[in-house]
Amino acid sequence: MDNQQNTSPDYSRYTIAELEDVLANIDRDKYAQRYADAKAMLETRLKNRQLNSASNLAHLNEPIKPKWSEMHVVTRIILVAFLFLIFAVIPTMFSEFMAAKSWLAHTNIWIWALGGVLSVLWFTSLIKDENFARYLTRNMAGKFTAVLMPFLFLMFSFITIDITTPFFLHKLSEPKEVIYVMQYRKESGSKHCRYKVEIFETTELQRGELCMSENMRNSLPESGQIIVTGTRSQFGMVVKGFKPLR
Repeated sequence: MDNQQNTSPDYSRYTIAELEDVLANIDRDKYAQRYADAKAMLETRLKNRQLNSASNLAHLNEPIKPKWSEMHVVTRIILVAFLFLIFAVIPTMFSEFMAAKSWLAHTNIWIWALGGVLSVLWFTSLIKDENFARYLTRNMAGKFTAVLMPFLFLMFSFITIDITTPFFLHKLSEPKEVIYVMQYRKESGSKHCRYKVEIFETTELQRGELCMSENMRNSLPESGQIIVTGTRSQFGMVVKGFKPLR
């Protein structure tokens, strides 16, 4: 009989309401162990419910990634502009283009102007589009991105105006086939171009770089002259080929 009185039911199957009912009606003196077990289980259940409530509340407060249709028009404009700048750079990465100095002579003001406009639009989007701003700055990486973006805009503005724009204008014009003898010197390679030489700037063209085979580079002196062929327009020159000057 005493063994049955000391043996507690499986209170893990009880609900909070059922445990509260047990504690309210049980004979504490006669069933001390059962009372202690039911009380411990109720405390555990209440603690778990509190933790789950806090977790659910944190989940509800977590910023949700805004849909494109829900973004402010300024946010959509700046994101499209940034993607355009990124993709516009790609064609120039696979061409050896030397911009004309006549083009570069007055581009500084346009670089700062474009970078400034994009930066203003960026901060405007963060102010006007609260959902986008909350989602972006939900962690340290996002906060860092929010601060870094104006510098990226300025960098891409430089590339766009000084390289990408004259490159595409060159393609749209009627460039002439040319052959130049140019000064060069060897440079250390990079991941994009393992074997390269630097072409010195001329009176008309900005400096450039030529990627070549390892054998070709090894056959050249450390510096000297090289024959460069390509197409030339008022916007610059696209290098098509090169060979050592004999």
